[in-house]
Amino acid sequence: MRLVLSSAAAADFTLDELLAAARRRGFAGLELVAGHAHGAGLDPDTSDLEAIRVRAAAGAAPVVAFRAARAEAFHPAAARLSSVLRAPVIAHLEDGDIAEDALESAAAAYARAGGTLLVAHGSDPGEVWRLRRRIECAPAGVLGLAWEVDPGSEDVAARAPAVLEAAGAHLRHIRLLGGGPEAVRHEGRGIGPLMARLALAGYSGTLALAPSTPRYRVAWSTWLGRGGGWGCGSKAADPSFVVLNPAQA
Repeated sequence: MRLVLSSAAAADFTLDELLAAARRRGFAGLELVAGHAHGAGLDPDTSDLEAIRVRAAAGAAPVVAFRAARAEAFHPAAARLSSVLRAPVIAHLEDGDIAEDALESAAAAYARAGGTLLVAHGSDPGEVWRLRRRIECAPAGVLGLAWEVDPGSEDVAARAPAVLEAAGAHLRHIRLLGGGPEAVRHEGRGIGPLMARLALAGYSGTLALAPSTPRYRVAWSTWLGRGGGWGCGSKAADPSFVVLNPAQA
């Protein structure tokens, strides 16, 4: 499992600033979000995207995912972006079902471009099973799943086994809302047991840290400017405090 930094933690950071923050905190990669100051998007030409990919890789924090709104993620331009960045595009979690023909068209576009599309979902196992059945109809490797975990609104440890079973090997990316400067708020929320379950399940994908809300923008920006690790855990579930050092995750 690789611990990575989402640009949502510092939307106004340039790519170089994100890379510097990742080095300071020991993150193994970057999740880029559409519209942030890093410069990657659906509009830049292929050479611009290739330059971003090379710079990120050279900075020891390669781009591991690009997150966009569903309408943007399903566009053929996003499939080309995925191919050039050599990273999956994540269709951001939204209310409402995905039209079957829209998902089929997106899968075809990504297959032609040689890219990968991950569909974001929450912690409802029933929703994950429904998505899994649909993505299994696409060519192997073209579609996958991305789990968005919100410790502030759900018992993540209790839901994790059913979600992991439903997603199976299709789960490629996890986004954890909180951690970093917010870690202390989530003590007793089951994050430590969640990490243990991921390890036992053999999860080998990426786990991105992102703020729970934009309210913590200043705290995250400050935290990313200092060195050290981040802690998370559940004293109620386990007497030991779980500390994750990104450089060792």
